[in-house]
Amino acid sequence: MERFKTLLYALLAVSLVALPAPAPATDVDGPNDCLRPLEDFGDAPEGIPCYPTGAIGKFPTCLAPGPVGTMELACPPISTPPGPAGFVHHVQPVGAAPHYWLGCYISPTGPYGIDSEPDGKVNFPASGVSACHPGLVTDCIETAFTPAMTFDQDECFGDGSDAGLLAAPALAACHIASVKFSTANCGSQRQVFLNICLDMNADGDWNDNFQCPGGCAYEWAVKNAPLLLSAPGCEDHTSPVFLVGPQDGPSWMRISISDTPMPDDYPWNGTAGLAGGLVAGGETEDYPVVIATPTSTSGSSWGRLKVLYR
Repeated sequence: MERFKTLLYALLAVSLVALPAPAPATDVDGPNDCLRPLEDFGDAPEGIPCYPTGAIGKFPTCLAPGPVGTMELACPPISTPPGPAGFVHHVQPVGAAPHYWLGCYISPTGPYGIDSEPDGKVNFPASGVSACHPGLVTDCIETAFTPAMTFDQDECFGDGSDAGLLAAPALAACHIASVKFSTANCGSQRQVFLNICLDMNADGDWNDNFQCPGGCAYEWAVKNAPLLLSAPGCEDHTSPVFLVGPQDGPSWMRISISDTPMPDDYPWNGTAGLAGGLVAGGETEDYPVVIATPTSTSGSSWGRLKVLYR
């Protein structure tokens, strides 16, 4: 009998090891996110190193004003000249419009995928607390770039319970790209607005634009694009295409959805200039990504660029 028990325990141990490891669960206060008041901030580096070069992040994340970015222009700008970095603040109170956010996970007790927070959650090197807010515990650690850097974050790639992006988008210098992401919607069909920013020259801000053979590449890559959330529950989306700038290497990307369009100072000031410093609905998520050297500059991609950006 004892030999049978030993064999049974051994078989159970082998079967458990063979199971796939669960994704890190970084929605620390769900579920049910449809029924809780929500406040969300961005999580890109502000006032701390953001790249292996030592460049300091001037992204609008922390409530406290941050450093001022630069504005490098090859084409007419689509945002205003930068001042001190602001922040992005989303608010969804209980009893207002049904909630929605980036990322989606349905549990037996309701959907979740967004954490409520009083300030941005980011730090370098990762320490478990945010550089924006003393004592604010962060939720995951993202390792990125070469040499490797570790960043405290609110959500990380591969987290199926919080992240709107489960994998990094494919980005190649002077090529078109798009971003695949998921959303959760607690109510009926509604239109919201999508914004995407991408640091295309690794200088720690989203204020610049660049010339490529196919046209102009803007760091405010997707500006106030209408996005239809078609029904309650989880939904996958693909963003409008945009042109990536000519420099390869590390980058930070921001994706936001909100009830209303973002203002023209959004890349550096976020929502700080709006009434109350906030925007209704949605969520902002930030991710370290890499712009690759393109493998080819011939073929239909360039013809498509001419159509899109002429």
